[in-house]
Amino acid sequence: MIQSSELDVSTTGIRFPVKPAFRFGNKQAMSSRSCFVSNKTLTDLAARRLFSSYLPEEVFRRYEQEITGIAARLAQAGVSDAALVVRYENFTTTND
Repeated sequence: MIQSSELDVSTTGIRFPVKPAFRFGNKQAMSSRSCFVSNKTLTDLAARRLFSSYLPEEVFRRYEQEITGIAARLAQAGVSDAALVVRYENFTTTND
């Protein structure tokens, strides 16, 4: 779980750090990356998952493991944006 002091909550979204874990024998050193998830993405995710919250940070906390997992996979895949951006399309939704 990411500490509250590590979250940068703004009017546009939440910026958070993620450090990808080593997987499948990958010996490459992975440094911490800055990631961003917009309030719109959090709102869309909450609506699709039928989670009724109007506070983006509550939605982030509810789906934190999934959000940080997606961000870690993007970082490990070598996405090279200044800050990784997690979008709604990155999530798997059931019953689509």
